[in-house]
Amino acid sequence: MTGHDWYPSVIGALIAAALLLTVGVLMAVYEEQLYSAQQVKNVREQAQILAASVTAAIVFDDQRAAKEYVDALTANPELRAGGVYDDQNHLLAGFSRGGTHLPLGPGKETTLIGPDFVEVTVPASQNGTRVGTVLLRAVTEPVERRYARYGGLILLVIMGALVIAVLSISQAALSRRAEQLATVNNRLHQEMEERRKTEEALRQSHKMEAVGQLSGGIAHDFNNLIMIVKGNLLLLKRKLGSSGTADKYIVAADEALNRAAHLTQRILAFSRRQPLTPQRVQLSTMIKGLSELIRHSAGEKVEITTRLDGRWSARCDINQMENVILNLAINARDAMPDGGRLTIATSDVTLSVPPPDLGEEFVPGAYASLAVSDTGIGMSDEVRRRAVDPFFTTKPLGKGTGLGLSMTFGFVRQSGGHLVIESTPGDGTTITILLPRDKDTA
Repeated sequence: MTGHDWYPSVIGALIAAALLLTVGVLMAVYEEQLYSAQQVKNVREQAQILAASVTAAIVFDDQRAAKEYVDALTANPELRAGGVYDDQNHLLAGFSRGGTHLPLGPGKETTLIGPDFVEVTVPASQNGTRVGTVLLRAVTEPVERRYARYGGLILLVIMGALVIAVLSISQAALSRRAEQLATVNNRLHQEMEERRKTEEALRQSHKMEAVGQLSGGIAHDFNNLIMIVKGNLLLLKRKLGSSGTADKYIVAADEALNRAAHLTQRILAFSRRQPLTPQRVQLSTMIKGLSELIRHSAGEKVEITTRLDGRWSARCDINQMENVILNLAINARDAMPDGGRLTIATSDVTLSVPPPDLGEEFVPGAYASLAVSDTGIGMSDEVRRRAVDPFFTTKPLGKGTGLGLSMTFGFVRQSGGHLVIESTPGDGTTITILLPRDKDTA
């Protein structure tokens, strides 16, 4: 080989090294931009989720609730700081670590990308009006690691075989980080959804307790007034003596007062101030005994079908349970103004998971089930969720008080059972009562 014969080899090697270096640099830059874009996207999504969740806390200046939402983000090791600010840019709640400091006033919606951090600021809005600001800062790839990668690429020009290996390892690391961030985001979504459901259940419980106390007090006072009126009717009857016309009116008034007294007992049972008299009862036998009354209450337009497969017994107040069954049959009749089919079914079920809309209060076990189904107009999801609220009714004015299902719900819960409502607009409604199986039943 002459002195100039190695030039092509050297030039070819230099060209190959340059190409390899160019490809390596381009790939490194692309991966860096891709990672940076993914990091910005993930941080922005987390900031938007936090802004949507903490809006109510900002509006009501609830620092405790705001802090709980912010503290949930500390599970993400990539986050270095997070803050929730009110509409005056005053810090409501926040956290910082690793020497990071939260700014006093973050300003408007911005995205800042530094050499080793990304900072996202998003507004918290309610009905289109900004009520506060959420700021999140996350760490990006440190500068030292970036320099080490570029230095490694220079060495990999000489050792071409290691280029593919190092790039593969780097790509795998980036994929694992993306998966970790996705996992953290999913966990955050689940925790916020569970918190929302718990808060909704707590609000419903407080509302039912308040209405129960109010209705119990009113029922007691109303019952006292009934007793006074009944006493005066008795005195009036004694004073008038035997008079056919007067006796007829007095008897009619006395019957009306008896119905009113029965209504107060149902209200007291709903408020859990009227003691129940639980007895062992088999739902199938009870339905057979009420069949004629149910048929009379449903009317001629309604076809009644029964499937009485239940054999287990439960413990409940028999009179109250009969009222519940008749009330459900009448509700089903009202939902089918043009006629339809009413199905009453009993069965023995063993449940290990809660039915729809039943949460932590559900206890797995054996239940005697009673299901009342109709082919009527059905209910929307919003109406179904409010169906057991006291005084809520979809019937025309003067046609319903909205106490039927709420009293049914109160009686079933007081008996240790559960009420499940399933309905689809246009396809009818099924109301299922689950009463715990009597432990003394063989």
